[in-house]
Amino acid sequence: MSQYSHIIYSKNIEEKIAVITFNRPEARNAMNVAMLTEFNNALHDAAYDNGVWCIIITGAGDKAFCSGGDAKEFLANVEAGRIGEIERFNRFNLDVWRFMEKMRKPIIAAVNGFCNIEVIQAVDLVVASQNAKFGLPEVTIGVSPGAGITIRLPRFISRYWAKYLLFTGEWISAEEGYRLGFVNKVVPYERLMDEAMDLARKIVKNAPLAVGATKACVNLGGEMPVDEGMEYQLKESILMFHTEDLKEGIRARFYEKREPKFSGK
Repeated sequence: MSQYSHIIYSKNIEEKIAVITFNRPEARNAMNVAMLTEFNNALHDAAYDNGVWCIIITGAGDKAFCSGGDAKEFLANVEAGRIGEIERFNRFNLDVWRFMEKMRKPIIAAVNGFCNIEVIQAVDLVVASQNAKFGLPEVTIGVSPGAGITIRLPRFISRYWAKYLLFTGEWISAEEGYRLGFVNKVVPYERLMDEAMDLARKIVKNAPLAVGATKACVNLGGEMPVDEGMEYQLKESILMFHTEDLKEGIRARFYEKREPKFSGK
């Protein structure tokens, strides 16, 4: 396993759950190049680990999940005329979020404190504490929101609300995020990780190949024209009939009246 300084990466092997924690609490877990690199490495570690069936992302400390890109690092590059470095960082962001979308493992964000919506745009589910605040503050410092959020957000919520958040830079509550539809559940702060773990456990009880195919149908098939997407969904579904997990699921549920023991094969 890789060594990390700006994140914490842990695995519960028995429960098949990995946890990635942004670990720059002194900077509201702002995303600098080093942390993004480590985050990307941890995502790849989890993606190719057959012992990991679900991933939880959270932030260290009680102030922020991740406040977005590191403005101090941006300013240093601007003042030094290194705009190319900023472009490389943003292109790296795009690659990371796309990898998350294509990864055939569900990703849960457990959010407390300040959360730049860019950072959760490619997760699958969001559990937020009552203390969470969501926003896109880029315009308040003179830059347009990046990392693909201006493209994705209007696809997830109404264009009007997307523009409201993008144009104003306003921070909104977890309850408002729930109302807008990008937060699945709002819980007390002290219950945040317990609730995220409980949700992960519900998911890993199911066949991982089927969960992965379902995610692909939503994320990839959902970007296709309807007829093409339907064909893609059918292909993914038929592939499941070649798996040992499907045989186990049918035997367990319909004949032996027990919980299936899926293997991911």
